[in-house]
Amino acid sequence: MASPSEILDLAYQKATQNISDSLIADESTRGNVEYVCRNIQNRAGVRLLMACLLAKIHRPEIDIRKPYT
Repeated sequence: MASPSEILDLAYQKATQNISDSLIADESTRGNVEYVCRNIQNRAGVRLLMACLLAKIHRPEIDIRKPYT
């Protein structure tokens, strides 16, 4: 299993190769993701979302909705 650093490096490489193509097919979902990611007034939301997603990719057995269990 890849380490969190390796997962982030791979995601970064993949994103920079296809900067003009979105990986999210649904337009409304893409709009919601862009809204959250571009909201400069609340960067904590993006950090929380990224941390939860990274944890889920790294250890799929954990439930990111219950981080303290």
